Amino acid sequence: MIYDVINFIFGILSLLKYAAPFISFILFLLVVYYIAKLNLIGAKVESFFDVIGKEDLSRRRAVKAWKQIQKRLKIGGEAQLKLAIIEVDKILDEILKKSGYQGENMSDRLKQITPAQISNIEEIWQAHKIRNRIVHEPDFSILSNEAENIIEIYKRTFKESGLID
Repeated sequence: MIYDVINFIFGILSLLKYAAPFISFILFLLVVYYIAKLNLIGAKVESFFDVIGKEDLSRRRAVKAWKQIQKRLKIGGEAQLKLAIIEVDKILDEILKKSGYQGENMSDRLKQITPAQISNIEEIWQAHKIRNRIVHEPDFSILSNEAENIIEIYKRTFKESGLID
């Protein structure tokens, strides 16, 4: 009888020897999933999942930057409005670079674009010129409604390209 119990225990242990790695792997995946779901590691986990293909990294980055621009518009104040315009222009420039448009600066890249590619290219040009004035003319001032109109121009382009909803 004691031998039967010992044989039974050894049988279970030998079965566990083969099942343990599989069970451990499943538990490991569950731990990683819940850490990501609960956002315990935050941006590092998000960027990891972005890299392995969960979401398109460029779109995700653009959406995050777009939220920052919206926040700056809500805060108001001339400095925040100027930063919002500079940032939205930078997003478009990065998109153009990644799309294969060549040139030393954004103006060079914009020259290569036709209205068939970006429907409001003329408005983008005007908005980019204002961005250049903000950067190069320290005394340049901008009103809230002007900044909102400029951001709206870029917003239309981003919506057309599917970067934001």
